[in-house]
Amino acid sequence: MISLISITLLLAGFGYYFFFLLTVMKGLRELKPSASSADRPFVSVIIAARNEEPTIAECLASIVGQDYPKDLYEIIIVDDHSTDRTIEVAQAFSTKQAQPSVKVLSLHHPNNGTGKPTAIAYGIKNSQGEIILCTDADCVVPSKWISSMVQSFEPQVAFVAGPVTEKPGTTFFAKIQGLEFLGLITTGAGLIGAGTPIICNGANIAYRKSAFAEVNGYGEASTSCDDETLMQRISTRNIGSIAFNAGADAKVVTNSSASLFEFWNQRVRWAAKRGHYEDKSILLKLILLYVFFVVFLTVALISLFQPEVRFAVAAIFFAKMVIDFQTLTFGARLLNENVSPVHFAIAELLHVPYIVFAAGIGQIVSLRWKDRVLSR
Repeated sequence: MISLISITLLLAGFGYYFFFLLTVMKGLRELKPSASSADRPFVSVIIAARNEEPTIAECLASIVGQDYPKDLYEIIIVDDHSTDRTIEVAQAFSTKQAQPSVKVLSLHHPNNGTGKPTAIAYGIKNSQGEIILCTDADCVVPSKWISSMVQSFEPQVAFVAGPVTEKPGTTFFAKIQGLEFLGLITTGAGLIGAGTPIICNGANIAYRKSAFAEVNGYGEASTSCDDETLMQRISTRNIGSIAFNAGADAKVVTNSSASLFEFWNQRVRWAAKRGHYEDKSILLKLILLYVFFVVFLTVALISLFQPEVRFAVAAIFFAKMVIDFQTLTFGARLLNENVSPVHFAIAELLHVPYIVFAAGIGQIVSLRWKDRVLSR
């Protein structure tokens, strides 16, 4: 009886997972290059920075070096209570730059709270742009980044997500981490293409300032209300459509996690976003996905003592590996990335327990980020 129930639940869960990835694949096929446009709106590039002294100068240099007209964009850095020399580095950069203008703000003066959403909102309050373009202070952007993202704003578009890739590493851990990151970006892109936006990466997003105001920005000041929340609000309230720019000129490069602990802490923090969905069907979809992973891990453990379950576990694992690989390689081609079959196979072995524990722990532990305990 236990074997029958286990196999039935596993098959049902995999059926939902298969359908979910088919939706992602369909959405990836729907992504089209943006039409060329002569429009050149004023753009405000906003960077929330906390303890980014080693990286912020390189980030700013890449944004200053854009091919977009220098008098049609500004750069706003909002210091989020840094304890290093982030603000000094940014200010030194600002004094050397005439155009585009570089403005350095701080949440210290006046004391407007803490956290990335608060910093971004403060930057928008002090911005001039029709289009808000955001990246992170540890990122480097290509020279046509602004031009490419702006071209994605067809009349009906209110929010644009772009691709983010990690700097290639040479270690085994870096390569596995890069595959996991590519999977997140691919999934987000496919869901946007399918018309069901759920996830995006805040290191490369843009939106109309008017849309931000219309949905009251991030809403309540919580570290769990972030760029995904904003994207979903714009979509749910029909403010405008959501687009994904998969072009090479839009690809932002970010640093990978330096250690396993840093990686784990970041992913648990990402997994902790719960209950901030106006469209409750999003939460239901994510819960069903998580249930599948829990069932899969549980049945795999049961198979150690129930031999009759092992064939079903092996068959589902193989089927999952095939569809995962197809989806990931399709996304990789779209984003001009590569997938190593060897590293993918190893990552696939870790995938189920990783999701179960990272997502589960994210719901119960106190979260820390850069010496700060985050509120939920």
